[in-house]
Amino acid sequence: MVIMDKSTIYLKCPQCRENGLLIERQGKYFCANCMYDYTPLKEDTNKLDEVLLENLKEGGFGPLFASALYERVKLVPPREATEYVHRLAEENGIDLKISKSKIIKSLLPLIILLVVVVVIIIVTFLFITS
Repeated sequence: MVIMDKSTIYLKCPQCRENGLLIERQGKYFCANCMYDYTPLKEDTNKLDEVLLENLKEGGFGPLFASALYERVKLVPPREATEYVHRLAEENGIDLKISKSKIIKSLLPLIILLVVVVVIIIVTFLFITS
């Protein structure tokens, strides 16, 4: 029997320093890479804030995943977790707004690939019809 993890939350682990899947085992949360136990962070607010801030600085899904970690470790509702993470980011000068330039930069490789594919299709069509 294969047990699949339902989590899709990836965090930068404070122990192995890798981005790893957050997995749940018997009511505790661990890094799938090194099995770092996030659960004791419930009592160590400073260390939890460090982990959250590091993940917020990563960008991308940082705020979403940081909120999910806070929610699970502190056992709070999603809204409270989101508010806490946004307040923590603001207090530490981290801008969580996604600018248009960030979106364009992240989509640039895909746009270039699509342009190349379209050009190849057009050239192929012109070659076939001539």
